[in-house]
Amino acid sequence: MLLETGARSATYKLALVTAIIDICVEYEPAPDGTLAIPLQEITHRVIALYWNQTRTFGEQGRLRQLKGSGRSLTDAIAAIRDRLAARGIKSPEVAREIEDREYLNFARTETLRVSNMPIKHLQTAVKGSHDTDFLYDASEFQREMTHRDVERINHIVLRPGVADGLRHASTLLKTYIRALWTRDVIAINPTELEENRLEQFLFGSDRTGLSALTNPLRELQGNRCFYCDSRLNSSVHVDHVLPWSVIPIDGVANLVAADQRCNLAKRATIPVREHTERALGRTDLKTIAKLARFPLLHERTRSASVGIYAALPHGSLLWRGKDDYLEHI
Repeated sequence: MLLETGARSATYKLALVTAIIDICVEYEPAPDGTLAIPLQEITHRVIALYWNQTRTFGEQGRLRQLKGSGRSLTDAIAAIRDRLAARGIKSPEVAREIEDREYLNFARTETLRVSNMPIKHLQTAVKGSHDTDFLYDASEFQREMTHRDVERINHIVLRPGVADGLRHASTLLKTYIRALWTRDVIAINPTELEENRLEQFLFGSDRTGLSALTNPLRELQGNRCFYCDSRLNSSVHVDHVLPWSVIPIDGVANLVAADQRCNLAKRATIPVREHTERALGRTDLKTIAKLARFPLLHERTRSASVGIYAALPHGSLLWRGKDDYLEHI
């Protein structure tokens, strides 16, 4: 497989493939089976994937994701993450929603880096080999590109059938990619890292960032669990309706207040459509997002739900409640 045999000196290719997969889940291809993806959208998704990974990891501090010396993409993301956090901006989604000038300029700069590196080289299976460009045509991505080149190219176009194939294989592929990514980070960093703990750090949601939504969501739901309608006690969980491990959407439209029993029972399973539709149909979500300075991401959540349910095989079990599942039809 390309990701297994390809030469990697950084985790950038893995971030790129993950970003493309997530976009394929959220967006429908054209009638001819192709999918055009803007380069700046790819870069934004790559930044978002690395955002939580630039936190300090225990005594090891910030982890390296590039072999050798020099300023890496994750170094640059860590720096702007700290600067935005000092201004109360918690995520790249918020920064983009409010059109923060510093973030938009940063994303434009990093689009050049992403174009010059993983986008250009992703389809090279072995160093020096002939590129087949089976995912998208990368012939315009030449050496030492400029901002003008990137703006002229503007997007990649996935070949017919690629977007649909990536959508249907998204869960399996992302599980595999995360294992490779974790292995690469262990290899790049000089200190010993425990694999299970590291994988959760790299790909888990930053739960501390969700705490600001606990009371607003609880009030919106009348102090009732979103799933079972029981009265909420002091142990309230903020849950991703569409699981974070399936599609990483940290938007108010995809977040609900749940009791501990429902949250632990649901875990990473996909819920029945009724739960997703009720979450998207709630009122006052914009107000909560504005007050908590959290992204809404209503359209992304809606699009992702369409893609996720469309890709599920018939007969898949969907979670309705504790020990209660329905078959997907």
